[in-house]
Amino acid sequence: MSQEDSLLNDNLKGINNNINHLNNNLNSFNSQLGNINSEIGNINNQQQALDGRMNDMSGIIDDFIKADKEKRELQLAENMQESLKQDLSNKFGYYEEIRRTVLGILQAVDSGIVRHEIMQDAAESLMIKTPNYWLAPAMVAIVAWVRDDREDTEKALNEALRRDDYKTTLFFMLLMRRLGRDEACHQWVQRYLMHQDPYRLDREFVMVLEAAATGSFPQASRELIISTVDGWLNLLTQTDQYINEQKNEWLKFFQSKGRLDHKEYPFLEKYCTNWADLKSSMKKVKLHQFLISYIKNILNTPIDESKTSKNQLDEILSLLITNFDDEEFELQKKIKLNQLIIDQKRDKRSAKPDYSAQEKAFEEKTNFLQMLTNVAFIPELAGGTHATQPLAVAISSPWIVEAHEAYTAEYKMNAVTTADLAIENYKISSDSTDEAEQMKVHGEYWDKILKDEVKKASSGNGCIVAITIPFYAFGLFCYLTNPKAYILSYIIFSVCTGFLALMYWAGGSNKADARKKVNESRIKSDEALRGCLTELKDFKAEYDRENAKASEVKTMLQSIRAEEFLANSRTTS
Repeated sequence: MSQEDSLLNDNLKGINNNINHLNNNLNSFNSQLGNINSEIGNINNQQQALDGRMNDMSGIIDDFIKADKEKRELQLAENMQESLKQDLSNKFGYYEEIRRTVLGILQAVDSGIVRHEIMQDAAESLMIKTPNYWLAPAMVAIVAWVRDDREDTEKALNEALRRDDYKTTLFFMLLMRRLGRDEACHQWVQRYLMHQDPYRLDREFVMVLEAAATGSFPQASRELIISTVDGWLNLLTQTDQYINEQKNEWLKFFQSKGRLDHKEYPFLEKYCTNWADLKSSMKKVKLHQFLISYIKNILNTPIDESKTSKNQLDEILSLLITNFDDEEFELQKKIKLNQLIIDQKRDKRSAKPDYSAQEKAFEEKTNFLQMLTNVAFIPELAGGTHATQPLAVAISSPWIVEAHEAYTAEYKMNAVTTADLAIENYKISSDSTDEAEQMKVHGEYWDKILKDEVKKASSGNGCIVAITIPFYAFGLFCYLTNPKAYILSYIIFSVCTGFLALMYWAGGSNKADARKKVNESRIKSDEALRGCLTELKDFKAEYDRENAKASEVKTMLQSIRAEEFLANSRTTS
């Protein structure tokens, strides 16, 4: 071997060593690049975990602030309640003593085992303690009447009428019926009705209506009360003013009811951007089921038919005696409404109370239609009991039906049953009737993303080929111009080919990673979309079922007759 060939072989060995070294460096570079990508992924995961912890911490802080605020508001309401009760006790505590004494005297009259002197002393003591309270002289009149003292009876009765003609009339009207003095009772009924203005009725009229509804009055008195009520209805319904007011009250009542359980539709709640509108539509349509249960409960709750008229009148008399009087009305109103706030804050599951309706129930004077609405909503606050509620709903049913129809038409016109979905960057609108088409479009969307990502992963190969072409050309030039330089040309061709093979392998790995990443995201997106479309289909089916109940509510209300809740056949003895 010549010295020239030996030198050439040494050069070839050196070049091969350099190529091997270059390959090793490329492999090391790819390994390091993989490690860097792994580290970047770890950093992203840590960032996401940190963001999650920050969101959790933010939620915990918000919940703490909310709970603390609610606790302080509850504490404030409870402190106010104690203050109001103390104020009531200080100003009107003696009224409570009088009321207990009056009930005791009535029971004593029934039993006949308490001496007249004891009852007289108790009644006269009330006169001294309460110089302006109507109930004290009323008790003196009863005690004088029991001992057959006509003169003292008339004096005490006139004094009671002077102090409060209206309540004294009501009291003796109920008392005479309780004692079986039908003729005297009828005269008091006539006097009582003369006091009434259907545009400005006193709250106590609820008790009279209840007494008539439950058969507690003699036949002539009951017929007089019912005919008077019919006249008021005709008078108040001649124009739309009072009817429309009650329709609005019922509309407010409807709008405050209906509910949608949380987590019934978790996919929609997560991915539907107009979920609040969908939920609102469902809550509105759920009103029908609430009304069906509400009205059935009112109509079907049995009234104790075993009670005698005396028992019923005892209850109504007790309500009259124990219900607050005008002087303490405002304080009692504040106490009742504040208690509703306390109850609502203690029970977070309860619906927000409709204070507007409850405040109307406390109004001292109101028109007859509003009184019926008050009794239908909250009989206890309106001054009655459950016995009056069915009658109030029955009389009110025509405008309740109108209000219900208006409510139904309004929510149907504004109903939202199409979901706007945003699953990461994929956005669509669907009404659940096009599931196959939506899944097809979704598949095409991800096919395009896969194609773009794979193309992006292999986009560097063209540049690499472009870079190596000049080297190939140079090697070819060397070979053609100087055949003895074939070894150099071989080296250039080998290096370029090795480099291209290495880049092709790396590109294939990148494309595989891109496919894997896209497919993983596609599976999650597909699951989310299918979940949303399935829930949307269930949502619409539930909406349609609930909406169909509107006709059931209307039929139920139209079938109610006030006569069914008047004690026409009940004994009045």
